[in-house]
Parts: sequence; structure tokens; C-alpha cells
Amino acid sequence: MNFDNFDPEKDAARRFDRDADAVLENVELRAEAKEYLDDSTYFFHRFRRLTVEEENEYLRETLAWEGAPILPIEDWLDATWAPLDLSAASEAEISSALRDLLERLRLLNHEIWRADHLSNRRLYELIVRRLLPCKMKRLTKSRSPYVWNFEYYSEDGRLDASDESIWLTYYATSEERRVWSQERNAAALPQHKTPPFARRFPTFDAGRGGCDDCR
Repeated sequence: MNFDNFDPEKDAARRFDRDADAVLENVELRAEAKEYLDDSTYFFHRFRRLTVEEENEYLRETLAWEGAPILPIEDWLDATWAPLDLSAASEAEISSALRDLLERLRLLNHEIWRADHLSNRRLYELIVRRLLPCKMKRLTKSRSPYVWNFEYYSEDGRLDASDESIWLTYYATSEERRVWSQERNAAALPQHKTPPFARRFPTFDAGRGGCDDCR
């Protein structure tokens, strides 16, 4: 800060204007979001002692969520995208199409989680057949990505939800493997392996969004 040009009175006036604008916006947002909120919401805000700006952000997110259209994810993609015919495509074509599709999904705030054990062909097929048809609320702005977990899919099919073999083999840390074995009194664990397809996906411990077939 340049203290030579600092004017305490002007700074206080600017802060007062910002606070006043935030309060006025809060009144408008509360009125607009009234049908989506109840007394528990305001009790929660008071308990957490949210600032007016923080409450306004929550209200804006609530209105965005309530007003968002529900569409299949494939409808979010622009008209230049079309699914590749895997039966006639080469491995190079599949690799290129997968990179393109993943980038399109990334720009829509969708991230792929734990899929480095799957080939390009298998992952592309799963995304097109399982992920893209899922209907979801499309939010133009979201601070958290939609995360899709593919650890229950093998190269040949889908595993039972209780089967953690892929996670243990490719994605669990040494400590997670040790704790898992200790908690289940397991005498042996699957041998740890490096995933064969290093696509440098972001890694998340949890995600939101998705459908039952895609988690």
C-alpha cells in the first residue's frame, strides 16, 4: 500500500459503500430465494456467523442451483463433437478422440478419477455409454468439479461395489493398504502395481455429482 496517498476518510467511505451494497443485495437475494429456504437455513448462518458477503454467495449459489436446467451431459457438449465409431477406429484415433473428450469435459468442470488402469478404448467407451447420458443440473459456475470415479470398472466389465481390488492394486497408498489389511485381518493384499495408462488426471479424495452407474 502507498501510504503517501492513503486517505482514511475516503477508505472508510469506500468500505461503507461496499457494506451498504452487500446489505442491499442481501435483501434482494433473500426475497428471490425465499421459496427455497427455511428457518433452519438462517439459524445455520447465524450459528456459523457468516458475513453478509458470505451469505450472499450462498444465496447466489442456491439460486443458480435451483434455476439450472437438468440435461444429459452429452447435451452440454457443443455441436462439433460426435462419438467415435470404436469398431472402425485405430488406436491412434481413439487416443486422440479421448484426449479431445476429456478436455471438453474439463472445460465443463467434470474431472475423471481413478481411470489410469483402463485402456483408451475402454475408458472412451465408458464415458460415452455411462457418463454422457447421465442427466444433471448444468451450472455455468461452480467452485467444485463434478468428479467421476472409475475404480469399479475393469477392462472386461464392472466390479461389485464391495470389490476394492482395483483401488488396492493401483491407487491406495502404502498406509491405506496397511490400514485396510489390519482392519479386515487380511493375510494378503493384491500386489501393488503402477497404473499402465498415466493420463495425469487430477486426484480427489471425494467428489460430488455423478450417477450410480458412473461412480
